Amino acid sequence: VACSISLALDEIDNNFLTMMTLKRPATAALLFLIASLLILAQDVTSFAPPTSPAISSRTHHRTNRHPKVVANSITTTTALHLTIPSWTYYSLAHVIGGTTGTPIVISGTKKGSWFDRIPKPKINPPNFVFGPVWTVLYSLMGVSVSRIIKAASPQSSSVLKLWYGHYALNLIWAPIFFGLKRFRLGCTISSLLVLTLAGILPLYHAIDPLAAYLQIPYLLWLCFATVLNYQFCVLNPANGIGVNEAMRQAELIKKEKERSGGEEYTDDMFQSDLKELQRAAREYAGL
Repeated sequence: VACSISLALDEIDNNFLTMMTLKRPATAALLFLIASLLILAQDVTSFAPPTSPAISSRTHHRTNRHPKVVANSITTTTALHLTIPSWTYYSLAHVIGGTTGTPIVISGTKKGSWFDRIPKPKINPPNFVFGPVWTVLYSLMGVSVSRIIKAASPQSSSVLKLWYGHYALNLIWAPIFFGLKRFRLGCTISSLLVLTLAGILPLYHAIDPLAAYLQIPYLLWLCFATVLNYQFCVLNPANGIGVNEAMRQAELIKKEKERSGGEEYTDDMFQSDLKELQRAAREYAGL
């Protein structure tokens, strides 16, 4: 499964892969991990030929007159049939939902953005790590939801309502952190995600233990992300009116673009302005 998906991805334009912050080695490893975990989580996924009816001696004697027809019939009836696992659709839906904040994240973390100018925690991973990690986590979310639905427990409906509320909370974090640049509110949301998931997992376990176990990586990542978010708050404190360093840098970039006629304010432009200021300072000092 992983090999087939990897071959298909090779046909995708390299710009798309770059946009999604996936590198080819990371993609191969990611696909292998997804395929391994999801196959283990699926109860029935088979490639099985249908049972062929027995051929009586009389039928065999008659069909000998047309050996080509018999051969074609046998070939057709023994064709392998692919059963698409039910979790596929749920995983795909969760992954697609998770990408709703991707444009905001890409805009906020591109080269020369406000994110490049603010102090960052030492534990902050490289940007390309987040794409593969969240793809795996969203895929596993879909598997767990599929198993809860398949279990058809009396508690499934209420548990899924809690999950969908948690998932909605997950989706608004990126617009809050990277869009509005409100780090403290983002940290509050991240903490709520940890608490709500910790409450959902025992309910998952009571219905389907594997559905709960598949969310342990997500819980660990949320704990790490909450600590990371908190350190961003410490390194970029807000002033008395709630403006932090990220907001100041974003406003500065906006003014720089306005001054440069809407063009991106590059390092070369900065060096040129700096030299001009130094020249003006020397003339003012009479040097």
